[in-house]
Order: sequence, then C-alpha cells, then structure tokens
Amino acid sequence: MKIKYLVAPLILIITIVLLGWLFKERITSDLKARGYLEYTPDEAITLAYDKCSGCHNSAKITNYCFRCGPPFIVVVRNMRTLISLEKGKPGKEGLPAISDNEAVTIVQVWNALIGNWEEGWRKKDLIKMMEGDQALIDLLNTPPSERKIESALFGKTVPGGVVRKESINPELPADK
Repeated sequence: MKIKYLVAPLILIITIVLLGWLFKERITSDLKARGYLEYTPDEAITLAYDKCSGCHNSAKITNYCFRCGPPFIVVVRNMRTLISLEKGKPGKEGLPAISDNEAVTIVQVWNALIGNWEEGWRKKDLIKMMEGDQALIDLLNTPPSERKIESALFGKTVPGGVVRKESINPELPADK
C-alpha cells in the first residue's frame, strides 16, 4: 500500500521531466518572448528575421533608410499596431503578435545591423509616435551603449552582404 504513494509522485515527476525535455525549445522560446530569459545576439538576429520576414522580404528590411521613414523603434511600434488591427480581419486571426521583449529585441537588432537613427529625431516626437508603448519608451530612454543586444551586434553587417548604413549615434564606440 505504501508503494502506491511512492509510485504516483515518481510517475508524475518523470512525466513532468519528459514533457519539459520534449518541449524544451518551445518553453525556452516562450520564456524569452515574455522577457524571463534574455536572447543571445544570434537568437536576436534570428528572431528579427523570422518576425519581420513574415510580412516583408529581407531586401526591404535590410535596405530601410532613415530618409524613408522613422527610426526602427517607431517602425516596430507601427508593426505591432498593424498586426493587432489585421488580427481582427477574417482569416488573419493566427498572425503572431510581437511581445514587448520581442519588440525591444527586434529594434536593437536592426539598430545595430542597419543603423540607429533615433538621435535624428526629437525624443518628444518619438514618444508621441510610440503611442504609450511602455516597453519601447523604456528602450528609447536607455542609452544605446547600455542596450545589451545593440551593443553586442554594433559594427556587424546584415547577413546577405548588405552594407550597414552609418549610424548617427556617437554613443557606441567605433571599435565594437
């Protein structure tokens, strides 16, 4: 009879461990999207390409220029808004949303690989365009040199051979 009380918890523990092992990638991905774990720079690049290439081809993304539109911090905010609007349309309910942590990560990737043009805009205007998106406003208030992913990727080029456009942000050291 006492064995019954020992076997049941053992089976439960084995089941939990087995399910955790089987769904490890999905669990880890969800924890990163929610901000409980940090993305590595390589994971951040993969995330940015995966999320953005769902709607745009990579040439459109990597050739984006500060003369054509606002900085990436605003572009990502606009994409989040567009996705939420599109999800309300028939047949588009399955569009994957961009979480706060994913948005912050994507902005840092494109800022580092293509160029951070936030300083070319008044901070007041950027905050207004972000429409209360607190995660991105917090990122805006973080100096680029303190943004982990952006600092780690600064100076690297966009995969595929596209040359990185110059940043107008002098805060990051040139040797990084």
